[in-house]
Amino acid sequence: MEKNNWITTILNSTNGIKSVEPSDDLFSRIQQRIQKENKVSSKTVWLVAASIAVLVLLNFTVLISKTKERKTSSTAYFENIFNKSNQLYK
Repeated sequence: MEKNNWITTILNSTNGIKSVEPSDDLFSRIQQRIQKENKVSSKTVWLVAASIAVLVLLNFTVLISKTKERKTSSTAYFENIFNKSNQLYK
């Protein structure tokens, strides 16, 4: 019972507290700073786009070269396995 009274007393102590509101000048300065810091130059955007394009192009180039390599290696593999005269029985 004593613990409940203590908790109630603590919770009731916040009844008279008013919320603090910042001044309009402070709020506008904070907004200006946020807008100033969040701007990204167009040069940076173009550099990022160009680097992504280069990476995609390199990936496609590697992918195409690997598929050509696999085709030639599989063809050579089958040439060595099967009889060159195509006669299955002698």
